[in-house]
Amino acid sequence: MTHGKVACTLLAVLAMVSTGLSAPATRPAKPKKRPSAGQKKPPAKAQAAKKPPRAGIGHLRLGGAVLASPPEFSLFAGQSTAATLRQWLQRLAKARNDPRLRAVAIEIDAPRMSWAQAQELADAVGRLNQVKPVYAHLTSTSALGYLVASAGRDVSMDPAGTLSITGLAAELSFFKGTLDWVGVEAQMVQIGRFKGAAEPYTRTGPSPELQGEYNKLLDDLYEQLSGQIARQRRLTVPHVLHVIDSGPLAADDARRGRLVDRLVSKADWRESVEKAVGGPKHAPVDWLGDYGKKRTKPLDLSNPWALMGMMLSGRPAEKVREPTIAVIHAHGVIVSGTSGEGLLGTRRVGARTLVKCFRQVAGDDKIKAVVFRVNSPGGSAIASELIYQAVRKCARKKPVIVSISAMGASGGYYIALGGRKLLADPAATVGSVGVISGKLAMTALMEKVGITTHAITRGRNAGLRLSRPWDDREREIIRRLSTRTYETFVSRVREARGKRIKDLDAVTQGRIFTARQAVANGMIDGIGGFREALAAAQSAAKIQRSYILTLPRPKTLLDVLYGDQQLLAPPGGAVERLLAGKGMPAVLSEPRRQMLGYLLSLAQLFESEVALTAMPHGLSIRP
Repeated sequence: MTHGKVACTLLAVLAMVSTGLSAPATRPAKPKKRPSAGQKKPPAKAQAAKKPPRAGIGHLRLGGAVLASPPEFSLFAGQSTAATLRQWLQRLAKARNDPRLRAVAIEIDAPRMSWAQAQELADAVGRLNQVKPVYAHLTSTSALGYLVASAGRDVSMDPAGTLSITGLAAELSFFKGTLDWVGVEAQMVQIGRFKGAAEPYTRTGPSPELQGEYNKLLDDLYEQLSGQIARQRRLTVPHVLHVIDSGPLAADDARRGRLVDRLVSKADWRESVEKAVGGPKHAPVDWLGDYGKKRTKPLDLSNPWALMGMMLSGRPAEKVREPTIAVIHAHGVIVSGTSGEGLLGTRRVGARTLVKCFRQVAGDDKIKAVVFRVNSPGGSAIASELIYQAVRKCARKKPVIVSISAMGASGGYYIALGGRKLLADPAATVGSVGVISGKLAMTALMEKVGITTHAITRGRNAGLRLSRPWDDREREIIRRLSTRTYETFVSRVREARGKRIKDLDAVTQGRIFTARQAVANGMIDGIGGFREALAAAQSAAKIQRSYILTLPRPKTLLDVLYGDQQLLAPPGGAVERLLAGKGMPAVLSEPRRQMLGYLLSLAQLFESEVALTAMPHGLSIRP
């Protein structure tokens, strides 16, 4: 035996002694007893028959935020508790293919998600339900939570619960009165008859054109809502519309309206599912709680040095294996620079970040295709153009399949045009090909509070960004630049979709569409969510299975300290800081906070951008 082997043996013995284990015996192990000549070994089938496998029930609790993409920042790498839509889809797919499971129990516990996410989850639950029964339970939920639950085979509800299905609502806010009151004049130029993005600043109510666009969207979305419920519950659409008009519904009314099958308290629901799966003989079953949930390493809060190490260790680069499909997320308002998050929680898509991602993907031969997951109302026109160019260049080397989730409109549609194939969730908003420009003239406000200004300029047009209003000549300069940006945007639509769109003018001018309407007009290629986009990417790359690389990766503290990454995007000026300081976001509902954050983001962009490709109001329609 060599000295190295002796040393290793001694170290192993010392390790076992220190942990309370005894060293292994040096003598050989006793041979296993063999059956005597007259004794036969029982067959394997007979042994297995003694202990029949127990039925398994996979339990999932759908609650909290369903993330459209991974979080922008992770203090402890890989320690995020909220799950993305893709992770939820993976858990449902795993349950569908797991031979241990005889049924799945889904608990709907006030999830926060978009309509498009609810539709994708409902489709996944429906596919699962075709293979094994899905038991869903509700306490009190909205239409989106119910959409997911109603795709199951059995829907139960707590007797004290409420089903809040009342239809659709789009509440538009207009700030001209407030701006007039404080002495701020919104200087806006809008290219596109139906654009509407400047109207929150310049009007006290919607124009007929904008109101018509919203009515067109709500008509189709309401048809989708009633049709999906009717299809999943095997009801007629008129019956579902009648029940919706009776909402919100108490549990008894929901059962009488056939939206739920039975009333069961939350405390008794698990037992009722186990009895149903166990059958008349009440065979024992295994309840697998939090089935398929990603397990993270627990934090050792008692060890500050370990915590500091986790914070500063960074996140190891994800290994790219062959074949890989890259999933690149564009979630939020489009800006120049790096991606980040604003003070009011507004996500921002940075052109520098996205261009870097597509450059990395295009140059890696192990990456065979890309799924470009878009959820954006637009933003900076120049940033949209830069991202479009990067997408287009990558698509020349390998397939880029665009997957529009909740919104791919204005700049969000602009960047999607670089892909080879465009898919969208049925409830997604698509289009809004138009441009706005503007600034907030603060002269009257400053005069009210006793502030006077004196401008000293060099150059004929140096006063374009001063606090005073534009004169007619300056307004014409902005309009000319905005028109040029609009023409570029339309040319991108023509290059990408010209052969499919019959009447280009009918789908531009700022018009907005649901995904179903967009397909009919040739603006996208088909209806589908992430699953369909991934299948299309694999098909285009001529592969059947693939690894997944998610980009951009969440920033860690190490990225912020030693890189050019920002922990938070720059605040949107004095108004945003004032609102944050007064605790205004805390008293607003999440949709209103998102709307306010979106409008403040646009106001910030107006300070540095000549033209924006952005949606009106962020377009929040709540079922």
